[in-house]
Amino acid sequence: MKHVLTSLGALAAMSGPAFAQTETVQVEIAPTQTTQFQTAGASDVAVAAPSQAYCVSIMSGFPNDDTVARYQFFRLTQDIAQDATPQFRATLAQYGEADVSQDTPILEVIEAIANPVLRQAAPEMVIGYMDHLIQFEDRCETYISGQVDSLKAYDADLVWEDPIIAEDALFLRQVLSDSLDRVGANNDPVHSFAAQQYAQSLITTRDNMEYQVFVSDIDELETLYMTDLDGRLARSNDIINEEMDREVLGDAVILSDDMNKAAREQEKQRTLYTLIRILGGGY
Repeated sequence: MKHVLTSLGALAAMSGPAFAQTETVQVEIAPTQTTQFQTAGASDVAVAAPSQAYCVSIMSGFPNDDTVARYQFFRLTQDIAQDATPQFRATLAQYGEADVSQDTPILEVIEAIANPVLRQAAPEMVIGYMDHLIQFEDRCETYISGQVDSLKAYDADLVWEDPIIAEDALFLRQVLSDSLDRVGANNDPVHSFAAQQYAQSLITTRDNMEYQVFVSDIDELETLYMTDLDGRLARSNDIINEEMDREVLGDAVILSDDMNKAAREQEKQRTLYTLIRILGGGY
């Protein structure tokens, strides 16, 4: 496989049940649950509410013994569901054929999507697996966001824009788009617009990621250039200072020689004057 899911490979060993200490909960999955509330002056309104048992059951397959690994799983789930409009989810429901239960670990689902054999032999199953992940994010977005916020509050070093997670999510989304093309969704009069719009969003996402990498590379080159320039200037200053020191020393030596010469000349003249006085018998 050309692309390696780096973050998932590191998390595979840590993907044990997250709530192993709790008892198993038997859940009857319903399309939605509704909560009734009444506002002043308004009639009862049915509001869709996420199934807590459904969300907890799936999240139990996330890593629970490592903060970073758990955070990466939740962020990957969010990024995978990016740009999945209701029309696009209808396309996935139309072409996806994988029957995934809520007890299936998320890691197994992701590994199946990344499996090159399955992608070639059964693109409908790949679509079904991705539909399962996107539906999970859509139904449990409240719980996922809460987990992400809690983990970031617990560990301030966690990075929101993690390039590894973004690359993994984009790879899985590209696999989904390719699978839709293989099953003919791009030529379906009903679903072609949603499929093509999703494919275009991948191009935009890739362009943005590459631009961010370009900006980062430019910043790194600028830092390296400024560091090298600072080093060169420091060395130049050292050389100039050394030259100045040598020039000052040379001037001092010349001045000392001149003073010595003047002193010797004065001593010589005084000696001659004394000798003349002695020979001339003068006082």
